[in-house]
Amino acid sequence: MTKFEHLPNELVLDIFTYLDSYDLFVSLFNLNIRLNTLIYAQPLSINLGNSLSKYLLDRYYQSVLSPARNQIHTLKLSDTYERMSNFLKNDNQIQIDFETRKFILSQVKSLILCNPKTTSLNRVLKYVSNIEHICISIGQQTQSTSNYQGLFKSLFKMKSLKRLCLDLYDALIIDDDIDASISLTDMTLTSCYIQDLAQLLRRMPNIRKLHITCYNRRNSLTNDDDNFDYSLIDGLGDYVPFLTDLKLKVMFISFEKIEVFLQQLSQLTKLTFSSITLEKYSNGLTWERIINNYLPNLEKFSLFLDETYIFEDTLVDLNEIIQSFNSSFWHRWPVVIEYYVEATDKKCLILYTLPIQESNLRTYLYGLEIRKNIDEYNQNIEKSYYNKLNQLNFIFHENPSSRNLLPTRIYSNLETFTFSFELINPTSYEIDSILINFQQVFSTSVLSKIERIYFYDRIYPTNFVSKLLNLLPNIVALHIPASSLHLSTTLPLLVTLTIDFNSTIECYSTDILRQVATHFPDIHLLYFESVHSQDIYILLSYCLRKFSHLSYLNIKFDQTNSHIDRQTFILWFNDYKQLNGLSDNVQVEFNDHNNILDISW
Repeated sequence: MTKFEHLPNELVLDIFTYLDSYDLFVSLFNLNIRLNTLIYAQPLSINLGNSLSKYLLDRYYQSVLSPARNQIHTLKLSDTYERMSNFLKNDNQIQIDFETRKFILSQVKSLILCNPKTTSLNRVLKYVSNIEHICISIGQQTQSTSNYQGLFKSLFKMKSLKRLCLDLYDALIIDDDIDASISLTDMTLTSCYIQDLAQLLRRMPNIRKLHITCYNRRNSLTNDDDNFDYSLIDGLGDYVPFLTDLKLKVMFISFEKIEVFLQQLSQLTKLTFSSITLEKYSNGLTWERIINNYLPNLEKFSLFLDETYIFEDTLVDLNEIIQSFNSSFWHRWPVVIEYYVEATDKKCLILYTLPIQESNLRTYLYGLEIRKNIDEYNQNIEKSYYNKLNQLNFIFHENPSSRNLLPTRIYSNLETFTFSFELINPTSYEIDSILINFQQVFSTSVLSKIERIYFYDRIYPTNFVSKLLNLLPNIVALHIPASSLHLSTTLPLLVTLTIDFNSTIECYSTDILRQVATHFPDIHLLYFESVHSQDIYILLSYCLRKFSHLSYLNIKFDQTNSHIDRQTFILWFNDYKQLNGLSDNVQVEFNDHNNILDISW
């Protein structure tokens, strides 16, 4: 075979699964009838969110959406830069007619919405009629969550909806007039009041998998037990007979409420529980009693407790805690305690079962006291204990309680490190010793797998950043304070860089830009955070002129009420493009408050 079209249909279809929708329709569509037929047989996932450049977004409108309208099964929209609002307006601002846009929404099976405005969300939900999966993310910088109070009512009316994910900054109150959702089987909800949990479940009779985070409605620091209506929980299991997979995270909720709730769910086969307080959740005998008496079908159980600050007058008896997990019952789910006493006399404790189910973990290089209820070491089992962990968050204190090192463990999928130094005097840290000990804990092969690193403090010890980066040869993404951007190493593989200007140390934009050009020669994606508005034109002029591989630039101003004049900037930007020969592919977008601008090409 010497030509692509000589390949059998099966191979061509398989190749098409690796191609972007844009490539299919711009490069291969209308070459011949056979290829058109095979392209039309391909279910498509279309992402019109922020990851798509404004230039390519327009090309999608021109060349992809109309011919592909019958085969778009998944659609992602975002309102961060008003793209979703424009998609739903019945006007000619975008190059695809409104009837086609409505038809696409009526066909999609999966819809992903990021930071939608209230009006946009209400409108889009009216157009989707065959939807099976919806994921909605509403962040802190968007409108108040109270504006979305009718959301559950609208979603639960959808007869075909099976999977629902709501990533909310704040919880929605569950109204009594919400209809039951017969079709919903899988739900993820990041914010829910514990007072509303039972009412919500009573309206999902076919729910099978529930991932939910609960907290108190009135005051997160009180349990509010006297006002809690336990009668809502009675007989709850009869309303959710198919619920077998529960992932429950609680925040400042008394153990008594959770125990009564779990007593109703005897059908559970998988339970993943986490809390940000220890309370009675750290007692193994209590968990053993609940599982034996009320959860007879449980096959998988995961426990994760992370109390960041236990004040010095609180007694913590590690031996008593670990002793409560010492029965043969816990051989199925081994328990580990990581305990740390800070120099400020505050205590931190993490307790978790193995294998750990969290994707990221806070830890300390020095001073951890480790307790576990198993002594035997099985290397084959150990390999899977931390298999799901992909991020470690290191915290360094100026005077660690001991020089005991973090245990050496097998991290098969670790990709990200974050660092935070609780320092007063940066020079007090023994940087060389820290890095030597760091290499003792992590093998060369593990360090070679790290692709992302985040530095969140304003000041770091001299040369720490450079020396650490020398240990991590395959870093592709870096988040760093501007005050620490004094490097002595070049990172040719790094393509994503975030620079945080929020610092008490004065930093000159031109000095920082020179360092970026020197140490990150192949930068593609560049983010500036907490930028002063007067620096915007310096940053842009330098970046657009000097960084030949740059394809994306995002700038956030130092305060939410700080912004630039949109029209003035666009006039300047158009003149700059024309005078410097920049392609029209380079386009700019703004958020609602004009305090974030996004340039892509």
